[in-house]
Amino acid sequence: NHGFQVLQTAYPEAQRFLDYAALDLKAFAPGAVFRISGRFHTVADPLRAPRYVIQTLAAPIGTWGDRLRMARLNRRLTRAGPQEILRGPDIQTPDFLRAEGFSELMIERFFMPFFSGVCLDPQIKVSSRVFQYIFRMFAMGDVSIPARGMEEIPKQIAGAIEPDRLRTGVRVRALKQGTVTLESGEELSCRKAVLAVEAPEVERLLGFAPRTGSRGEHCLYFSAEEPPLREPLLVVNAEGRGPINNLCVPSLVASAYAPAGRSLISVTVIGEHFVSKSNLEEAVRDQLSDWFGKVANRWELLRVYSIRHALPDQPAPAPDPTVAVGELRPGIFVCGEYGSLPSIQWALTSGRLAAEAVLAAAARRRDV
Repeated sequence: NHGFQVLQTAYPEAQRFLDYAALDLKAFAPGAVFRISGRFHTVADPLRAPRYVIQTLAAPIGTWGDRLRMARLNRRLTRAGPQEILRGPDIQTPDFLRAEGFSELMIERFFMPFFSGVCLDPQIKVSSRVFQYIFRMFAMGDVSIPARGMEEIPKQIAGAIEPDRLRTGVRVRALKQGTVTLESGEELSCRKAVLAVEAPEVERLLGFAPRTGSRGEHCLYFSAEEPPLREPLLVVNAEGRGPINNLCVPSLVASAYAPAGRSLISVTVIGEHFVSKSNLEEAVRDQLSDWFGKVANRWELLRVYSIRHALPDQPAPAPDPTVAVGELRPGIFVCGEYGSLPSIQWALTSGRLAAEAVLAAAARRRDV
């Protein structure tokens, strides 16, 4: 996977299968900096980051009533069980927030800019179940990155498998019961196959009619002599203009992300409305200069990742990701976002459920 990613330490499945100590997780501060009307305003969890309480209370993100509603929502969702959320009523998130009593100002200046970076939908018209579960994870744990990069997560999982049983760098052309056909024409025989790919690839390989909408993003990485921030916080664009959705400095969180004397800056742009990378870079640099001054023009562009299918759409009603999808066709199983939801939590869950389904099917047919 490419682009800016993080691990929510509160994910139950990640706690179950990942060795957090070996990953040497480094956490962002529990808050964010919102760009509103030409100024930066810090908003943080007052219980977990009391040093930001004055800035949080002064931030022009909503009313005093909104702050009380936020505390009430936080308390209710952290006390609720996951099943209560995932099997509860489901509507679009803005409608859910209005039903909770939040003002339009709070929705437009806090919820939309922040959570649009999570679901890659500027209007956050995603399932309210998805929103509530994500909100719960933010409230109950840290947003973190492994000290040596996100790649350490799949490497840790793969470490339990003999290297000669993994084959990478090959594209699958077709799949049918008992046979996997590679792009080269080579055919592999198998009793069971598990598709662990993005939803559009499931549809392509099995000939299903496309039904999955995609959310794209661009991720730009810059190198700078000095970081534009002093603390490990996410910067969120709440001005309603410009290409940038959010920005952070991963090297402030984990120093190994940049060489000594340099800072790594990650900028995320949601959508696919730029015709070329040069136009994208120009628009991003214009906004960075507006935010941080002309010094941003001296930042070195390292890499641009343009990801057409960064996430699938997540409309209401959302599927229950704790239930296995099962066999899509005889001998063909699926894990990942197809029939489930995207995130590290649900990738791990669906992988476990698919493995259990394969073993159960094999036991029934006595062909394990």
